[in-house]
Amino acid sequence: MARPLGGIGGIEQKIKDKQELTDKQISTAFQDMKQLMQMAKQMVGLSKNITQKLKDKGNNISNDETVLFKSHLLSLGISDQLDDPVMRSQFSSDNKYYTELAKQISQIIKPIVEKSGGQMSLTDAFCTVNRARGLDLISVEDLLNSCSTFESIKCGLKMVKYKSLIVVESDNYNANAMNNMIIDLLEKSDSISAQELAIDANIPQALARQRLVDCETTGIVCRDESIYGLRFFPNKFV
Repeated sequence: MARPLGGIGGIEQKIKDKQELTDKQISTAFQDMKQLMQMAKQMVGLSKNITQKLKDKGNNISNDETVLFKSHLLSLGISDQLDDPVMRSQFSSDNKYYTELAKQISQIIKPIVEKSGGQMSLTDAFCTVNRARGLDLISVEDLLNSCSTFESIKCGLKMVKYKSLIVVESDNYNANAMNNMIIDLLEKSDSISAQELAIDANIPQALARQRLVDCETTGIVCRDESIYGLRFFPNKFV
């Protein structure tokens, strides 16, 4: 039986063992990543194949069924029209790249933004766009620079910066409709939290909190912050 090494030799052996374990874990992680990437490719390919079959059937399938299928694809961040992702290498100018990328981003997220009440957090936009692009991922910086051109390319979207988060907002976003939804929810209960609104409106909690804050600035609701958390109540003083 080998005696355990002591002193400097023992320390060096521990470092070596740790490095070997780390290398093994990294290798395993990359193998898992390759499998996930391969599955992602297959999913995108499958969705495009089904979409093509829907197109080929034409009048044999109802518009409602087509819309339903496409909405499922979009909820997964898969666009049936994204055949050729915009790449930086295709352009000599950053401005041209960001403009063309913005057009493609709006194509991917606009239906989802409109379906979810007219707003989407930039974090969700980032995840949705990269899911749709498969292996051709973009950086946060590319997304920010592209989204900042939305108004200039007149795609029906714009980027709005709040204190706590940045959102992509549809030109059709109706703040009054959202405020009315909050009022309706408050008629059913005395108060509401961001988490409860997020569940009812099917939106991220950070976005729900911002919508409640927006409603508060109009004077419709007021807040109570306690050890139990932040809740919003109907403003009885207006």
